[in-house]
Amino acid sequence: MAKCKIEDGAPTAVEGSEFVLDCDLIVAAIDQGGDLRGIEEMGNERNLMSTDKFFQHSEKPGHFVAGDIIHPHLLTTAIGHASIAADSIERYLGGAEFSKRPKVDVHHFNLLNKLREVHLEPAEFPHQSLWGTNEADFAVHNYEDRSANEIISTERMYLAHFNYEARHQREVHGPDSEHVLGDFAERTRCLDEEQAVEEAGRCMSCGMCFECDNCVIYCPQDAVYRVKKDVKTMGRYVATDYTRCIGCHICADVCPTGYIDMALGDH
Repeated sequence: MAKCKIEDGAPTAVEGSEFVLDCDLIVAAIDQGGDLRGIEEMGNERNLMSTDKFFQHSEKPGHFVAGDIIHPHLLTTAIGHASIAADSIERYLGGAEFSKRPKVDVHHFNLLNKLREVHLEPAEFPHQSLWGTNEADFAVHNYEDRSANEIISTERMYLAHFNYEARHQREVHGPDSEHVLGDFAERTRCLDEEQAVEEAGRCMSCGMCFECDNCVIYCPQDAVYRVKKDVKTMGRYVATDYTRCIGCHICADVCPTGYIDMALGDH
């Protein structure tokens, strides 16, 4: 081997820096390109293919592409490409428009959109000086999506609400030194269906309301109440009568998920 320096974006061996490295196994890693013989017009300058975000070929409508021919990467990446491409093909053949695909890490529940789906969107703001919005139809109370900016710690949760459920941990397989070469078994064994369902059931919905009624039951002033069924929707389950609320924090203390934030300090 030899030490290298980068010249014009490529590694160049440093003269006189050669050395020998002892090893038992050499794995060759090679660059990849596409074999586009017969379909050269679908290739790009990198001898691969270009697509849009729906994995439809950039210059060939109705042709869908997935996997290493787009960008040589991991097997899971190719599987992800194919999943999106299959959905796109179904829409294309059905004559439907492609819908915008949100990134997973920025896809958050939007209450306003949910209200619009069931025709419960807030009334138009009257654009005048007002004092309080407790009974106003243009304001949505007792709801705030803090999931993008805040992690709910267990100190803010009422853990006594939940029964203890033992965790299902995946078994780890580790070959010894005599069998590590040529061992392609999965290092971690997946949970079976029953274990996976039980593990999912351990979720405590941190920071989200799951309509447990604790805030309604334990409020000493009857200030927290269920909204009427004709205006209820996901994320809009309870409301507060601020003429009754005395800021005692009991609702926040008994909220099992830490969803209620008094926003008035610690005392």
